[in-house]
Amino acid sequence: MQSTLRYIKNALRVPVLALIGLGLVAGCGEPTEMGAKEQQAIQMVKSHTAEGLFSVISNIEKRSRDSARAGQPWELGPWTAGMPSQKDRVVETLSQYFNVFDQFRTGSYWVRFTFTNSDGNGEALWDVNIYTKDVIAKNDAAKSFEMPIDEPDTEYKEPYSR
Repeated sequence: MQSTLRYIKNALRVPVLALIGLGLVAGCGEPTEMGAKEQQAIQMVKSHTAEGLFSVISNIEKRSRDSARAGQPWELGPWTAGMPSQKDRVVETLSQYFNVFDQFRTGSYWVRFTFTNSDGNGEALWDVNIYTKDVIAKNDAAKSFEMPIDEPDTEYKEPYSR
């Protein structure tokens, strides 16, 4: 009788542990909506000022307006963000429930902005660390959005006077 109960107990242990493991893996999967930290990473990129005066979002909007005036309108796509790896996603999810995982959080996110202009579809990528506040452009499009467009030199003319 006791050996039968021990057998049943051991036989049930494996499926129960498997179900718990599957639940954790499913809970740590790719989220369908961006959370607060992804939104924070996007806001950090939008407000980033690498070359001084203007933020990334103001440079993007200015280029879009200037191109539209020139007859080449831009279609601005969505901003998206996520974690670089499944491991980071698992640690982030588990740290919400268990404090011991806080030490393994990296705070690293990627941020993607898509757009369409006269050259076709484009994509700008940044790496962001929400804890150290580092924003790093990963491709040429992202680097170009960090610098303001040079305005054409206009010759100053004296106002008409008598």
